[in-house]
Amino acid sequence: MAAFEPLVALYAKATSEAETDARKSAATELAEAIKGQGVAAIMSMALPAKVMASLAEAKNVAAREGAVFVVHELHKALGLHSEPYFMLMLPALIERYDDKVKGVAAAVDACLMAFFQAVNPYAAATLLPHLFTGMSTISWKTKVGCLKLLGALAHTAPTQVGQLLPEIVPKVTENMWDTKPEVKQAAKSSLGECCTVIHNPDVQPIVPVLISANANPKENVTALDRLMGTTFVSQVDRPTLAIIVPVLGRGLRDRDVQMKRKCCVVVDNMCKLVCDAKDVEPFIDKLLPELKRVEEEVPIPEIRAYGAKAKATLVKAIKDGGGKVPAEFE
Repeated sequence: MAAFEPLVALYAKATSEAETDARKSAATELAEAIKGQGVAAIMSMALPAKVMASLAEAKNVAAREGAVFVVHELHKALGLHSEPYFMLMLPALIERYDDKVKGVAAAVDACLMAFFQAVNPYAAATLLPHLFTGMSTISWKTKVGCLKLLGALAHTAPTQVGQLLPEIVPKVTENMWDTKPEVKQAAKSSLGECCTVIHNPDVQPIVPVLISANANPKENVTALDRLMGTTFVSQVDRPTLAIIVPVLGRGLRDRDVQMKRKCCVVVDNMCKLVCDAKDVEPFIDKLLPELKRVEEEVPIPEIRAYGAKAKATLVKAIKDGGGKVPAEFE
């Protein structure tokens, strides 16, 4: 008999027992058995394929819940060693946030939250696309689940999330405008958790105002006024720019020329403190074209001068940091 056949039998038990406690017990026994044989047993028994097949059994609650228990217990038993295999099953697990059986959905939430709270921080960039996919589905429960996981990831991998914040802010902001109140609230909470990675002391006090402006564009004027009143003395890095740039982008696109002026002043002030071109590179396409339009198209000479000055400061920050400026903005 092949060494992994007892493992297959345990998996069958974990996904077929009538009682939840019995399924959980079998899942724990399976995880310990795999730990004893070594992680190679996971692929020998084709566990990821079995789990995904069980999760897809729409009419079999025992199979779906048991599969989640197996993944959760395996993660408990193997820790970081289970991560490569967990990643294979992650999309199928995320889909089960929308399970019609509350017990299955709760098991998924517990399983995924435990994983995201303990995951290797360097996996953050690999995890994000899965979360973004979940946040763009039609299922509000899946959106809320993924937003909660993103908030947890901000504490598990703060440095990595800080570098990824330029990608994160627009995706979470989209969910702030969702028609479902639960999604709106989850998005706002998630962005708040993600913004805990911002350590610029000049901007930290107004982060809640900037988050609120992302959720409600009508508050953009208030956010800009707070930025205008901020004295920038500390280095401005990528996480700091990630929450500020969307506010500036909306202001620069506004028809009100005074809004444009305020944005240009803020860009000029803060870009003098950008030390690394890599920090500002994700925002070049969002700021430089708008500043060029202010410089060339606004009918008021004074405002055009503000635009030219802000653009020059941003270009200098990019060049001084070793970055490359697109030819049309030189």
